[in-house]
Amino acid sequence: MRNSESKTIIVLGSFNTNNGITTFVKNNYASLKKDGFKFEFINIANSAPATELAELGDYIQVVQLKLGLLKHINGLKQALKDACQRSTTIHMHLDSLHNFIPLVLAKIVGFKRIIIHAHSDQRGQYSLLKTTAHRLGMCITGMLATDYLACSQNAADFFYSHKVQQRSTFKIIINGVELDSFKYNREKSLLVRKKLKIPESSVVIGHCGRFARQKNHPFLIKTFKIFHDKYPHSILILVGNGEHFERIQQMVASLGLQNNVRFLGYIDNVAEIQNAFDIFAFPSLYEGLSLSLVENLANGTECLISENQSPESFLAPTAHKMPISTKISANKWAEKMLSFDGLLAHKSSKEINSQKNIKILRTKGFDKETTVASLRKIYEN
Repeated sequence: MRNSESKTIIVLGSFNTNNGITTFVKNNYASLKKDGFKFEFINIANSAPATELAELGDYIQVVQLKLGLLKHINGLKQALKDACQRSTTIHMHLDSLHNFIPLVLAKIVGFKRIIIHAHSDQRGQYSLLKTTAHRLGMCITGMLATDYLACSQNAADFFYSHKVQQRSTFKIIINGVELDSFKYNREKSLLVRKKLKIPESSVVIGHCGRFARQKNHPFLIKTFKIFHDKYPHSILILVGNGEHFERIQQMVASLGLQNNVRFLGYIDNVAEIQNAFDIFAFPSLYEGLSLSLVENLANGTECLISENQSPESFLAPTAHKMPISTKISANKWAEKMLSFDGLLAHKSSKEINSQKNIKILRTKGFDKETTVASLRKIYEN
């Protein structure tokens, strides 16, 4: 670090309390803070802002877009203008480029280094208008940004043209986690099941994620219904909050599954809860590269993953690619779950899988230390 300015990084994003981008920041920036970096967070989230980021640095909540476009733009411009007086480097964590206002304003107020970080792949999910806006955002990004990061190749392809990906400042930074923290622990598994009143003999299917369209909860509930009808000694654990929370609760009740589905909400001890999972179901419509998925692979859980996920999602032997696009897809998922019955009879296999998967994930760079080192190198340049 050459001077005090290079130590301060402005960090912008739509940071909600329990979304993947916020988790990524919290996982890695505490370590970078210990290295001497200072952070100023500008949050443009429209709901449930992650105010806990104030623990990592200065924090500004911009007037939410839903309260008025002009108020939002003026508030954002002023926040960026003030921040630019203290640092000319800004890192934007984004899940789409259809809203390119922050990028344009950052350039206008004088940021010299603008780092764009792609955290999602939403191809095929947008309306024509939003798709057009995103493509325009891609062009503007190629002209105004200086650095181009992505959590996976799929996310990179969603955000950047082939030409941009050939630039020296393009880099894929894998979403690493503290792998050893998610190592399977049988004692914790038994404690979690006891606390949640789940028999050890029950098959537990788990899911961690916001209750939003992206996570495809209706498909998951349909799948569990089919599985539960054939395997009554089964429980579904859902971790997370979101705008579709009550809707999914109603769907569960309408199918008569209310005694077999546990809604845990947003919790801090996810690593402990995951020890109780026998199967992790991840039917997302789109993702960049899910931290929750990496965590469950490290835990040795059999993971069923929708086929449209990034190739990096299928590196471990317990990662299984599954269809979600046909009418019989839910049946296919249920059949796959039933095929694990022999493995579930021998719980010790999860401990072996955890050890093997952690070794593979560490070799492939999925550990937190590798992610932090990559960010550190970028910030120091």
